[in-house]
Formats: sequence, structure tokens, C-alpha cells
Amino acid sequence: MRQACWYEEIYVVQKPTVKGTYKGSDVTLHIDYKGKNKVEGNGTTYKQNSRLLEDKIEEAYQYAYKRFILKE
Repeated sequence: MRQACWYEEIYVVQKPTVKGTYKGSDVTLHIDYKGKNKVEGNGTTYKQNSRLLEDKIEEAYQYAYKRFILKE
């Protein structure tokens, strides 16, 4: 599923909530669709390298796959 999204240039992107090089800052997620459109998340913040973040990234790829590739 991720490879299909990557092939179609659909990426789940993490955006730090704090500017700069501060490591470990919280992040928000959005979907980059072919570098043209962004589908913003609900604004929830996640801790970097957490299990919850990994689960949400997986959920976002499932959403992107169904919406943009399967057109559901």
C-alpha cells in the first residue's frame, strides 16, 4: 500500500510544531498529493518516534490509498 502511494507520489509528511533543529519536538501530519495539494490532518500533535505516531502514519496511508488510488 505504501509503495503504491509512493509510486503515485503520495506521501504522509511530518511537520514539526517547533521551528529549528530541536530534536524530539512534537509533529503534525499532512498528506502531500503529487507535490500539488496538501490534505491537512486534524491538527493533533504526536511525539516523534512514538508508537501512536507510527499508527497514525499507517492510518493516513490507508486513507490516501483508498481516496486517491482506489477512488473510494
